[in-house]
Amino acid sequence: MDTKEKMKQFVKDRNKAILSLDKDKIMKYITKYNKDASIPSEEIVFWAGVHKAILGIISATEEQKEYSRKWLRENGFRL
Repeated sequence: MDTKEKMKQFVKDRNKAILSLDKDKIMKYITKYNKDASIPSEEIVFWAGVHKAILGIISATEEQKEYSRKWLRENGFRL
């Protein structure tokens, strides 16, 4: 698999995990691509990172992005 194909797979896996909003899937994705990743111990910080990531995913729907914006605002985070 060449670099371009690896990047395509990485993005596909990232989008599938992050957009699922399923913590188990997100954790599997993180450990697959970065075994040494530092995972926030506070749940709210973890989810804030997930919702911030959704806002940066080009293929996320406007509905998904609005859900994340709302979650961030309601939990005291800036957009």
